[in-house]
Amino acid sequence: MTTTRMTKGNSASVQARIAALRTRHADLEAQIDNEHGRPLPSAGRLRALKARKLMLKDEMAYYDGVLRTLANLDSDSSRGAA
Repeated sequence: MTTTRMTKGNSASVQARIAALRTRHADLEAQIDNEHGRPLPSAGRLRALKARKLMLKDEMAYYDGVLRTLANLDSDSSRGAA
């Protein structure tokens, strides 16, 4: 994960990042399902795929929290401007 200062102006890029992560997460799910469908699934490959999938899930949760924080900043600044 890169460390970038999050501001209200870059919530669109955070949303795009989450969308990309969701796509990669779905791709990994398909690969896991495909591996399970094989006559002799590779335990090592399944373990690696599931570990990558969990890392993506954690990263999505992180960026979801960033979006919530940015939304709170927006609502706080709106209340202050009124």
